[in-house]
Amino acid sequence: MNMHAVEQENPNSEKQKKAYRFWAPIYDEVYGFFLKSAQHELANRVGATAGSILEIGIGTGLVLPLYPKECQVTGIDISDEMLSRARKKVLDDGYNNVKGLYTMDACNMTFDDESFDTISLPFVITLIPDTESLLDECARVLKPKGQIVIVSKISNADGAIGRLQRAFSPIAQSCGLSSSFNSASVEAWLAQNPAFKLLENRALPPVGFFRLMHLCRS
Repeated sequence: MNMHAVEQENPNSEKQKKAYRFWAPIYDEVYGFFLKSAQHELANRVGATAGSILEIGIGTGLVLPLYPKECQVTGIDISDEMLSRARKKVLDDGYNNVKGLYTMDACNMTFDDESFDTISLPFVITLIPDTESLLDECARVLKPKGQIVIVSKISNADGAIGRLQRAFSPIAQSCGLSSSFNSASVEAWLAQNPAFKLLENRALPPVGFFRLMHLCRS
């Protein structure tokens, strides 16, 4: 790893770290059931092309058992408490395809350029305030022909649902939870980065509350 740095800090990071210290012991029980279907969709899409995977916001490692064994997985998170639980899973369950788990800021990663074939973003993009900086950093560490797969609570609605999500956003962020996020933020970044194409942007079953966005570098 090199010491590349992006001059961008998440102003909510300390608040989020504090919240995750609370959530870490109960995160799997609270979220595991509700996120399982969407996590399977993410892992299937990410694992379609065997290679090196970077999971940003790996948390307690809920997605780790879902990736194909032939893929090489690296994970980062800002929470030491969450990562300690992910590391325990790696040891206890023998996830030999996990190459490393690191405490790291997604907008200030220390990986070399063009390090990964695929970047996996499960339920984390809503928590990073600068989507452009995040995706710029993802593009930096992504190999040519690489892909970025996002699964999250993403709204593309401007109506009552969108207004409700935006109103709830400050409360959610104060708890370290997902906040309002509009898919237009990703689409705006794509417009400035023509080397990337949006292959897929769809609501996930059964109720469509979560969305999957699949980006590919040409």
